Amino acid sequence: MERRGMSEPALEPRKPPPMPVQVPRRNFEGLFVHALKPTGGFAQSLRDIGYDAEAAQEYYPLAVWRAALGVARRFAFVGQPPEAANRALGHKYVEGFAQTLVGRIFATAAPLLGTERCLTRLPTYLKAGREDMKMLLEPVQAREWRIRVVDPDPLPDFVAGVVEGVLRRTRVTPVVEVLERLPAGYILRVTWQDA
Repeated sequence: MERRGMSEPALEPRKPPPMPVQVPRRNFEGLFVHALKPTGGFAQSLRDIGYDAEAAQEYYPLAVWRAALGVARRFAFVGQPPEAANRALGHKYVEGFAQTLVGRIFATAAPLLGTERCLTRLPTYLKAGREDMKMLLEPVQAREWRIRVVDPDPLPDFVAGVVEGVLRRTRVTPVVEVLERLPAGYILRVTWQDA
């Protein structure tokens, strides 16, 4: 019988491969069911890439979410450059999300929370939609914050639009600039003025 010495390393159990990123149904419902309301070729193109509002699943692969955003850009924002279309989709996403049950609660609370408290809650809101993303916030000065987003599949203009849409709910006029675009993330600069 072979004996192992105390100095021999024990075999490490293998970690299971990471689960593919899943996007919850509420992301799709906010954007497509409540905000954009696709019909005809728009709705068919969404079905072709794997999203059917009439037979919604609880979760969808990230690839379906990204493809659905591409379809939305083509149909809802024809002729706009991708960055502008993605930002407009972010605004529409917040508009539609505010019509869902959870979104109505947020939309009611946002003006009471105020701009900075809503900003500090953004990482939690982001995780609810995409668990693979991480958001780090840093106040720079009065009415100016910097947001670093770690995102293996970055779409900075969409998130900039979402941030603007969320902050508008606090009754300010926000400006969100994409300062830096990186392969696995981006940096946003957030400023605002009273509406």
